Amino acid sequence: MAVQKDYYEVLGIPRNAKLTDVHRAYNRWVAEFKKETTPPDPRRESLLKEALEVLSDDDRRDAYDKELAAANRAATTKKALTPAGVAGGLVALAAVGGIAFFLTRPSGPPPQKARGTEEIRTAMQGAVSPLVSFDMSGKTTPMGLAFVIEDKVMVANCQALAPGAQLAVSTGTKQVPARVTQTDEALGLCKLLTDGYVGEPVAVNSTPPAVGAKVFGATLGAKGEIGFKEAAVTKVVDEGGGKAIESSMPTQPGGYGAPLLDAQGKVVAVATLKPDGTQLYRVVPAGWLAENRPKIEEARPYQGSGGGGTSARAESDTTPARAVARQAGAGGGGGEAEGEGEGCNTCDIYNSPDIKASRDKAWAEIEAMPPGPQRDKRAELQRSSDEDMKAYAKRAQKMIKTK
Repeated sequence: MAVQKDYYEVLGIPRNAKLTDVHRAYNRWVAEFKKETTPPDPRRESLLKEALEVLSDDDRRDAYDKELAAANRAATTKKALTPAGVAGGLVALAAVGGIAFFLTRPSGPPPQKARGTEEIRTAMQGAVSPLVSFDMSGKTTPMGLAFVIEDKVMVANCQALAPGAQLAVSTGTKQVPARVTQTDEALGLCKLLTDGYVGEPVAVNSTPPAVGAKVFGATLGAKGEIGFKEAAVTKVVDEGGGKAIESSMPTQPGGYGAPLLDAQGKVVAVATLKPDGTQLYRVVPAGWLAENRPKIEEARPYQGSGGGGTSARAESDTTPARAVARQAGAGGGGGEAEGEGEGCNTCDIYNSPDIKASRDKAWAEIEAMPPGPQRDKRAELQRSSDEDMKAYAKRAQKMIKTK
């Protein structure tokens, strides 16, 4: 279904605007209409109220964003094949001789047409979101950017992520929980599976553009806003068994995970970190995105140490503490790491086998890293993660029922 009104244009805000920005823009327009110098415009005022109602409601905004993205794709397709374009093509064909054209036309698919800058900007802003880690207090730590490649599947840079970190994707209006499903240490990239819709996917091109070609990069502002910058490829180099792109794009603090798009609006590289902490755009290898595709699994009810089911509220509880309780129950001998037969009232969840093994592995990886800013950052994040895990375990301890 075509979307007739662009509520973002109505309010004069970007598509990744936060809820506070939506209300601020609406209030600014209301104040404008209250001025004596502003002529009455009931239709405009009604449209502004309509935009506010849709964009300030999470569910309605998600549905609207999907319709808007579909309408934009349909408009792009329609624009590529119009009656005027067909007629013009037939006239040109007749002018040069139709038979000669068909006999001498080149084989293979036609070259892909470059997309407009604004079209690429819109696609990027609809696919890219800030990635954050969070703790039980609700405090968030910026972890760079992530972009959508399939519905609920994103790609991010995981070099600075501590194992077991609680993640969320910030859409501007809400934070959508996410979890790592695949990590490629050689590339420094990982795939994330989100718990809900966060944006429209972008296509990927594994062939690096030529030196001098125009590319477009996503930037991350100080307040978490997604920016857009045009640059040019300065060099294509071999890096760690793959290819990497150097460009005139300035290094963006906290911008790791940012995609680099070519003139067709396809992702050709992703910002990662070198051992010295500088930024490098790595080309995504062909076939990497299709490997180990995440699958959305049905939620399984938490089983207490007695093996019985829990209440509906407990089964639907997705808090970090409940996640720790589930992991301890599954990996710690059914929740009885200690005190066999006494439930988990006496067990030490923080040191249960699975959680301890994950923690030990993380520190072993950090110890194996070469000294430098990247290692220090990873160690700092891991220490913070360990402290958070202790807090989660303490809360989870109280949630687990005895037999």
